[in-house]
Amino acid sequence: MRVGRVELGPGAIILIFLVMAGLVYVGLDRLGVMERVKNTINPVGETPGDSKVPEKRANLGDFKDIPGSEVKAPEKTTDNPEVVIGIWTWQTVSGLIDAVGGSGKSGDYPNNCLCQAGITNTKLVVQNDTAEQIKALSANQMQLVTTTGDQSAVDIAGANKLLKGNKAKVIWSSGYSFGEDCLMGPESWKKDPQLARGSVVVTAVPYCDWNVVVNWASDNQIPVNPNEEVYDPKAINFVNAVDHIEASQKFVKNSKVSLTNIATNKKEDFAIDAVATWTPGDVTAAKERATVTYKGKQEKLQKIVSTKEYSYMMPHILFGNEDWLNQHRDYVKTLLRCIARSNEKIKTDDNYLKNRIAALNALMFNVEGAGPSFWYDYFKGKVEDGVPLGGSRVNNLAEVKHLFGLANNLPIEQSIFGITYTDHGKRLQKILPTRLESFAPVKDVVDLSFIKEISDEQSATPIYQAKFEAGQNKGTVVSANYQITFPSGSAAIQSSETKTLEEIRSLLIRASDTKVIIYGHTDNLGDDSINTPLSKQRAQSVWEWLKKSDPSGVNISDSRLQTIDGFGAAKPLAGNTNKDDKERAANRRVEIVLK
Repeated sequence: MRVGRVELGPGAIILIFLVMAGLVYVGLDRLGVMERVKNTINPVGETPGDSKVPEKRANLGDFKDIPGSEVKAPEKTTDNPEVVIGIWTWQTVSGLIDAVGGSGKSGDYPNNCLCQAGITNTKLVVQNDTAEQIKALSANQMQLVTTTGDQSAVDIAGANKLLKGNKAKVIWSSGYSFGEDCLMGPESWKKDPQLARGSVVVTAVPYCDWNVVVNWASDNQIPVNPNEEVYDPKAINFVNAVDHIEASQKFVKNSKVSLTNIATNKKEDFAIDAVATWTPGDVTAAKERATVTYKGKQEKLQKIVSTKEYSYMMPHILFGNEDWLNQHRDYVKTLLRCIARSNEKIKTDDNYLKNRIAALNALMFNVEGAGPSFWYDYFKGKVEDGVPLGGSRVNNLAEVKHLFGLANNLPIEQSIFGITYTDHGKRLQKILPTRLESFAPVKDVVDLSFIKEISDEQSATPIYQAKFEAGQNKGTVVSANYQITFPSGSAAIQSSETKTLEEIRSLLIRASDTKVIIYGHTDNLGDDSINTPLSKQRAQSVWEWLKKSDPSGVNISDSRLQTIDGFGAAKPLAGNTNKDDKERAANRRVEIVLK
């Protein structure tokens, strides 16, 4: 192309075209034309069930005046390796974020705990896919990674496979999910968990929120269907999502899913009835789809069960490669001291949480529509329109010791972590054996020496204990029948029942924030005047066994007990008429109700 006497090449022609197009775009945008075009191409809120794009998060510049750290640093270390720590969008790591100081390297923030302690090369990376974190760990691209107590068995097994040996070692827990990880569904499920049979739940399978559903289903003796291609009307069914954010978006959109109904052997369309997610997914679900039509009836969406009730199910877990950990022991101990001190500050100073921590979390997590006030509110937990949302806790050293059994000198197998790790590992093996062929015993996956070597750290606040406030759980969390065999006419516990009683104990420890009701039942042989008081005595015997067997001495106590009663043969199981030995045996049982 020629312009006058000058010949223009192809590059110059393209440049002139782009400049002209840009001028046209600016002109149209000032007139508001482009905004209308955008809304035509990508309409928002076109139908009631559509996902909505959240408003943009505040600019980074809005947080330029974040208050400095008020955490006193420990003694300086000379062990200052290049370290990347993988974290999730999860406020249990608030103390770790505080210790590092932001999204850059710890040395970029001179007044933070780690930098003052001589650690300048530590960086945090948000990666909600633990599988990706584990790959980075095995390639030495991450030195410490995140999981949860309930997910530890599968994640550590995956790490050990890549590390070629039992190399993955748990060293710390920064806090607990305390309500945010949850199952949200029709409110009627709060009254009767059995109504969840035949439902469809969207969640990331088989990760921590899926575990909440499976945990609750197992405790209520409801089957779960692990096959995402079929629908079982007698079980809880699942639709997969990439993560907790996509799960909430799929729930809000409420598109039908096509599954083969095993009752009819035909493809049918099913609505999504419930969602398992964590913050900010629970907030999105509650605000964007406040009601659910379930089995023809419109109901309010409610948080059915969460890590508020299952308060020891989901501790944050930090683990790394044993070889690297031992090469950098001074670094690891200094890091843990800083986290413990930051968490102590968070627990004791609400202004520090509100003004510094919430702003740091907003910067680190970088979630649209979620500024400092969002993360502060949902760290504390907030009830909106009758639905509890959010909820996190951080651990000081005393709570870390409590989790791993160090406070009571317990074998790791009897610790809260040991119970959670083993229970959920076995459960996943049973439901999805291809995902977890085997996993190491809990004693082989922990290295508590780092915690022991910083045991001089002071914990000003005591370990968390449930308050059991009246009406805190408005509905039934668990209602399950356990068969307990007693000698005829006796309330004495037999050694043959230990396995069943240990299952109940595990349930009560995992669900430590619930009140306990125990009912005793008998078969119809014998006189009511004997059976009724005997059934109550048997319920009392079970409770006494459970209290004595609690390794911590604080998780199962009379403060949790709401009712003990016995009904004799007056309330047989549905369908059991006490006509034969099998039915009579089923009716000789103890019923555990958690509220």
